[in-house]
Amino acid sequence: MKALPALLLALCVWAGAAPAAELQISTGEYAPWCGERLPAQGFVSRVVREAFAREGVQVRFRFMPWARALEALRNGDVQASSFWFDDPVKAKEFLYSAPLSEHREMLFHRKDLAMPRWQKLRDLSSLRFGATRGYTYTPEFRQLEKQGALSVEEANDDKTNLLKLLAGRIDIFPLDEFTGWQLLASDAFPPGARDLVTTENRPFSAHYGHLLMQRSPRNAQWMAKFNAGLAKLRADGTLDRFKLDLYRGSGQ
Repeated sequence: MKALPALLLALCVWAGAAPAAELQISTGEYAPWCGERLPAQGFVSRVVREAFAREGVQVRFRFMPWARALEALRNGDVQASSFWFDDPVKAKEFLYSAPLSEHREMLFHRKDLAMPRWQKLRDLSSLRFGATRGYTYTPEFRQLEKQGALSVEEANDDKTNLLKLLAGRIDIFPLDEFTGWQLLASDAFPPGARDLVTTENRPFSAHYGHLLMQRSPRNAQWMAKFNAGLAKLRADGTLDRFKLDLYRGSGQ
């Protein structure tokens, strides 16, 4: 009978040493920021993974279309979703992390398009805009679309939108500057495709990327851990090193 307490103690020690369950994080394809086949699964995925690791938390990314990634978070199929731009509507529903990436969206169009002189988006009402389903766009863009002041056609991904742009099926497409040029230079497009496209000098928008979680006391604790880990990456220069890797094209 004296062996029983010792056995219980051993079981408690074993249970305490067992690895914590992984956090499941939904995400999508948005090279070079995230992608299932990218080195480290992309810059953002690398940052999220390392920030959580600094706090002793393991994560696993589940790649899916962006609209489904958000629904997976809403339905509780995952504990977090990465990554999403600033959006006051989503901010009412979800917890937002501290900023983990910076993005500048540009208006991509063919070089042979006669762009009208414009000061506001409404001035571009004669053009056919492309948009990617599930993405966050500016409130002004969505409002003008809702009012019928802008013609907007949605596609499932950026590649499809850029192919439509090259084929003349849409006229203009707002997209992350880094993502757009890298995609046009990839094997997904014929040689020279990049040379047919340009961007407006004026940025369409500037955004920060964030990790999202459902609102709950438990998730607030997880988010605090993530923000603490992210702060450590900033403080010790790791985040700057990751950025340098990104700009050099290594991603590792």
